Order: sequence, then structure tokens, then C-alpha cells
Amino acid sequence: MLKRVNYILSLIAVAMAVVLTGCEKPVESIESEAYINNETVKGESKNCAVVLRAEQGTSYRITIQSEGDWAHLSGGVNQVEGVMEATDKVVYVYFSKNSSGQSRMASVQVDFSYGGTFTLFFTQLSYDSTIAISREWAELPLCKNENDYIYNTHYGTLGYKSDARNYTYCFDPKVRASLWVAYPLHSSHMSGEGNRNYSSFGYDPKVSTSQQANLTKSYNGWYDRGHQLPAADRKCSQQMMDQTFYATNMTPQQYNFNQNKWGVLEGRVRNMSCSDTLYVVTGAYFDGVHHSSIDAQTTDRSGNVCPTATHYYKVLLRTKKGNTGLRIDEIKDAAQLRAIAIWLEHKDTGDDTSITAADCISVAELEAKVGFTFFPMIDDEIEAKVKSAAVPSEWGIN
Repeated sequence: MLKRVNYILSLIAVAMAVVLTGCEKPVESIESEAYINNETVKGESKNCAVVLRAEQGTSYRITIQSEGDWAHLSGGVNQVEGVMEATDKVVYVYFSKNSSGQSRMASVQVDFSYGGTFTLFFTQLSYDSTIAISREWAELPLCKNENDYIYNTHYGTLGYKSDARNYTYCFDPKVRASLWVAYPLHSSHMSGEGNRNYSSFGYDPKVSTSQQANLTKSYNGWYDRGHQLPAADRKCSQQMMDQTFYATNMTPQQYNFNQNKWGVLEGRVRNMSCSDTLYVVTGAYFDGVHHSSIDAQTTDRSGNVCPTATHYYKVLLRTKKGNTGLRIDEIKDAAQLRAIAIWLEHKDTGDDTSITAADCISVAELEAKVGFTFFPMIDDEIEAKVKSAAVPSEWGIN
């Protein structure tokens, strides 16, 4: 009887062991792998990332080969060894701007002590020396080295960031003004401690004062110091607000136009912002025919001649839904984007504040008028379709 009891108990123990073993989650091994986050990089890019994934404790060796040794690892070395302290690791490959006129390729070999060898390649395109600024910002027009234009970007405090971009401009010393000012617009830009009563008109520290208008007081005549990036768009911080009062952000605007029609347009643009960010370019066009109510030029407080614009415009780009969370260059469907341009003649508009569909044109039409290429970040496959469409009602304009 005792033997039978012991036998039954042993069977129960075995069954419980089987059950318990079956409940345990099997340990999955991590398969070693390596890849480059971007196999084609721009000519002005400075690095790319090699991503490693392997079991902790796995040894690795990375070797870089490039003709002329233009690519290297941190510290200028071509080979580095280490041990995976976690299952994922990023190692950066560094290189200089490619001004050779042709693309170049580098190889990256990754050897794991467990998991084999991976041979990776990446190509750096040639840098276009005709491009003055090339940045990953959706609002930027194509910036070319031509006509002695001066390009600069101002940065300031936005929330927890101390170096958020404020705006970029294309300054033409011949007219002592910017031909365009490009900037992102989001609700985070439009509320905060910024107070225009604490701001003062003054010179832009990034441009020689001899090339700018002296705007300690307004332009002579009936011309206001008209903001291209409105001060009200940068209430996020006093620093960003102050930068909108630089002379490089000003043009001489007829006071009725500035305070009525143009001022209302600025407010309407603020209402067009979205969670995904609204991208805006404000421009002044000097090469048209002046309206009879506008002088061809005025002067600043130092007596410098300041030509007046014949037209002003705003170019707008955003996602249709407004909350996709996508970068502009990640969007591959033209139906997900909307763009438009508002083109206004510079004149004494009196009390008129109307903005109508008649003031709206497509971005493609504006490009033909002013000679700039807007929103080059849009995917090439859909760019023409996005820029040729202009639906005022989508923007609340009738």
C-alpha cells in the first residue's frame, strides 16, 4: 500500500512539473543584425547611423572603407570594437560635405562574435554649390547663391527649447529689405510671455547696418514699418518677439494697407494653423508696376532710399487633416496636402479688409511671378499636383 501511495505521489509530481514547465515563457534568442538608417545621404550631411541589434554580451567589430578616407568613425578611426551592453546600439559614421561634383560610396562591415557578418553600403550625393541653405525645414523656399542675397535664420526660446528656429529670410541689400521671410506657425508660437510693448525696432545683428534701413522711427511719408513675420505670431517668448522687430523683417507698407487689409490677413492666417504646423512664406515683390497711390520709394531715418514693394504675398502649406503627425516629406499622397498663395497689390486700401477668392492663386502661379521655388521638401512625385491646386474655400476664403 505504501509503495502504491509513493507511486501515485511521484506521478502527481511529474504532472505538476510538466504543467509548470508548460506555463513558463520560452526564452527567445535575438538574431544579430545590422543596418544603416539612411543608405543615401545628402551632400551636406555630416553623419549617418549604423544600427546594431544582438544579444547582450555579443562582441562586435565595425570597419569603414571609403576611397580617400572621407568616412570614419568617432575619433577619426576606421575600425572600432566593443561589446553589446544592451540589445540595441547606434554607432555613427562621420564625413564631410561632398563638394566633389559626383556621388561617392562607402562600405561598412559589421562582424559579430555570434551571428555572422554584415556588409553595408551608403552613398553620399554631391553637394550643390549653387544652394545657399539646405535644411530639413518644410517652410524654406529653395535658397540659391545669386543676386547677392543674404540668407539667415534666427533662433529663440520656444517652451523648453532655447534654440528653436524662429524665421529665415532672403535679404536683398539693393532694396534694404527681405524678399521673403519663411517660418513655421503653430499654437505653441502664438501664446506666451512675449509682449510687443517691450520690443524695439532695430538693426539685425546678422547683417551689416550699412545695408539695412534705419528704422528707429518709421519710414518717411505714410509708410509703416510692416512686419513680414507678424509680432503676434511670436508671443511664445520675448526673445522670439524681439527678433520680429529687426529691420530685415520690415518693409515700407502704406499705412492703410498695413493696418487694415494686411493686418486682417495676418489674423486669418493665424486661424489657419493646425496641430501638424502651418508653413508660411511672406514675401514682398518689388519688380511690378506701382499702383498710383504708392510712391516708388521712400527713405529711412538716415535718408537712405528704400524702394517700395508693388505686391505682397503669403504662401501657405499644411496637411488637410491637420493632425497626421507626419513630416511634409513623409507624405506621398497629394490629397493629404493643401497649399495656396494670397497675392495682394500694394496700395492704399482705405478701410477695406476683405480677402476674397480673387486674391488667391496657386503656388505654381506665384512661382512663375516671383521666380522663387517654394516648399521644395514636398515629395517630387506629388509636388506639381500640390502646387497647381488652389482651393480658397479650404482656407475659409470665399
